[in-house]
Amino acid sequence: AGLIASNASWRMKFDEISAFHSGISASMEQEQPSLRFTKNVMDSIATVQVAPATNKYINKTVIRGIAAFFILTIGSILIYAFATTDYTSPTFYLPKLAPGLVSDLLNSNWFSVVMGINIILALALADTLLRKRNASNIHYNK
Repeated sequence: AGLIASNASWRMKFDEISAFHSGISASMEQEQPSLRFTKNVMDSIATVQVAPATNKYINKTVIRGIAAFFILTIGSILIYAFATTDYTSPTFYLPKLAPGLVSDLLNSNWFSVVMGINIILALALADTLLRKRNASNIHYNK
């Protein structure tokens, strides 16, 4: 704006471009879509059949491999936990109230077994919730 106000060549170029722009704007009229344009588009889209999701997108071998990995992992953890637990040890049972109750509880075999079961239950809960969420998303996408 400062160069246009102070420099004559800039002002002349600006006037030339402004005249060209106003000439183009006046000579060109904007096309208006027909009144039924939206209806016509929606009618043409309604005739198109959307292909449903097929099983070819989901590789069942990969899904079975992932499931086998988790089943083997959880199974091996359970087998290891039950095999290494000393059931005759006095620390296997809940410790009696004593000054070192928390440290005894956290270091006991009983706590390890309970935490292993809780982890498995948490994974099962997460799987159930994710399956329900995916089922509801599939329902809405149809």
